[in-house]
Amino acid sequence: MRSHLSISKLVAVLMAASIFLSGCHYWMKSHSRMDGYSRMDRFDTKSRWHVSKSDRAGYTVAMVEKALRIYEAKGREATVEFYKSPESVDGEWYVFIFDENGDMIAHPNPDFLGENLMGPTGVDITGYRHGEAIAGATEEGKWVDYIFLNPVSGNQEYKHTWAVRHDGLIFASGWYQVLPTLGLGVTKAEPAEYTVAFVDRALRYYKAHGRENTVAHYNTPESVDGAWYIYIFDENDLLIAHANPDLLGMDLKEELGLDSTGYHFGTDMLEATEEGLWIHYVFVNPATGEEETKHAWAVRHDGLLIGSGWYE
Repeated sequence: MRSHLSISKLVAVLMAASIFLSGCHYWMKSHSRMDGYSRMDRFDTKSRWHVSKSDRAGYTVAMVEKALRIYEAKGREATVEFYKSPESVDGEWYVFIFDENGDMIAHPNPDFLGENLMGPTGVDITGYRHGEAIAGATEEGKWVDYIFLNPVSGNQEYKHTWAVRHDGLIFASGWYQVLPTLGLGVTKAEPAEYTVAFVDRALRYYKAHGRENTVAHYNTPESVDGAWYIYIFDENDLLIAHANPDLLGMDLKEELGLDSTGYHFGTDMLEATEEGLWIHYVFVNPATGEEETKHAWAVRHDGLLIGSGWYE
């Protein structure tokens, strides 16, 4: 009887082992097929062919992923040559590549070849140093927003760039967005438009460098541009960045938000949303030392209130 049971147990163990090994073989076989695909190939099979230009962000990512696949398949030299050619351009989309030193080695416009990320090409018309932000790209990729010439329209427009670091190089592409206030290079002769651009520059600085660095930067004299300066209020409506250090820590809901005419502009300013809000009040112009009418543009972002203004 015990012999019969022992044989039965042995058969059961052998069957279980057979099933287990069969499953392992299937798992290893299926995963070895997947391991043959790179990260780019997996992206391609799942979503590449389903991304249309109507999904501009998705299409931008797909353009960069395609460039990475070409690089893996054909190598550096062939990839660089292709993305220097007009054939690589797809409407407003094109891929540009920087080498290990931050120099542009591939771009369909030959005038940009050899330009460095930290040079003039890496600074937009508002003074935002987007080149530094792009240089911080990792293998995970990052979005960098700035103003750049759209080769299709011939206008300066808001560009949303996706940059990925791979094998020491940076691969990037982007899509353009026309904004009424930022579509063209604005000057101080257009104070309202310049104010909006000045605040937008601060928002992009925040996205690139984070809260602590942004607050520190806008507390320095170097951040002041004539009558233009950035002020930032925290989640408790306390002033944490301003050209005048004597005002730091003051509450927008209290005396700071009250002008000499008795208008409590602070209450209205706190109504600002991500869409932005204009507020008009009387305030001391640091450039003249006189009280003047201030036209302020304030935007709510990440819990903070970020604004600037021009005087009249």
